[in-house]
Amino acid sequence: MSPRMHPQSSDKIATGASSAQERRLHSEQLLQGSRRVVIEHGDASYTLLLTRNDKLILVK
Repeated sequence: MSPRMHPQSSDKIATGASSAQERRLHSEQLLQGSRRVVIEHGDASYTLLLTRNDKLILVK
């Protein structure tokens, strides 16, 4: 049987979380009516931008 059918803890680390465990957010949840949000990750800041053409851009 494939490891994807019966993942073990070491398999999850090596291959990442399965789609059943994947978190999904709508962009509206992040932006909350704004066109820009800053995301802090460790010591870095990233900016998520919503363009006039309704596209998302993530910049460091």
